[in-house]
Amino acid sequence: MEKRISHGEIGFIGLGIMGKPMILNLLKSGYKVRFFARKKSVSSAVRKKGGIQCNSIGDLASNCKVIFLNLSDDKSINEVILGENNILDNIQRNSILIDMSTISPNTSIELSNNLKKSNSYILDCPVSGGQIGAINANLSIMVGGNEKIYKKMKPLLSCLGNNITYVGKSGSGQIAKACNQILVAQTIIAVSEILALAKETDTDPILVQRALLGGFAYSKILEIHGTRIIKGDFEPGFKSKLHLKDLNIAIDLCKQYGLSLDGAKYAKRILKETTKADYGEMDSSIMSKIIKNNIK
Repeated sequence: MEKRISHGEIGFIGLGIMGKPMILNLLKSGYKVRFFARKKSVSSAVRKKGGIQCNSIGDLASNCKVIFLNLSDDKSINEVILGENNILDNIQRNSILIDMSTISPNTSIELSNNLKKSNSYILDCPVSGGQIGAINANLSIMVGGNEKIYKKMKPLLSCLGNNITYVGKSGSGQIAKACNQILVAQTIIAVSEILALAKETDTDPILVQRALLGGFAYSKILEIHGTRIIKGDFEPGFKSKLHLKDLNIAIDLCKQYGLSLDGAKYAKRILKETTKADYGEMDSSIMSKIIKNNIK
């Protein structure tokens, strides 16, 4: 049996679509969690479940030796860790940050080097599974960083996901997530195209989806995003503007290594069109609308 992390040590910053269910699952697992959040409605909901609200990021960092982060981009992460009233200036020695955001691998590496000055660590732990995965605590978690620290933190990560993979050194988790986001985007495009074909040929898209889910074409994207596309339900499980941000990270990574991935570039173009069409706040399955318009 894995050793539990002692109570009174855990902090959480970033209580959005993904972060809120994550902190609730930590509380449900019996951990005492302090948090920092600006939205009153979110703060109230988390306090009702036992979360302890901190007045500032510095206050949280000075009280917690293990801190979860779930923020939107590199800028947000840098502001929280290095900005005004930040984590780094208030951190306790031998603290551990668990960053579940999707950011550049280079930023993860730079932050790791900065934290070493305080004898502290950061694990890059981006996730896949969307809001429903966060709610059900069955996220896929890709981990980069010090392996001993990962093993120490695995009981906490197990409260949030059931497919946890240690990928390697700092930045490796983010590289795995970049691969994930390329694959998801291109699969959404493929699902959008086959459902458009079914509709144009007066073939029931629901039955086509059902038939394909029983064979080698099965994927979570066909199952979950396919259903969204068929129903026209684009409430965000993962916003298309964030998927575009992730594709930018992935393509920048490719450029860094002299690679040109045509499929990734095409997916980025489609996601860029979703934001131009004011679909940025909608689920990334909204790509299907762009695909439908482009194929006619």
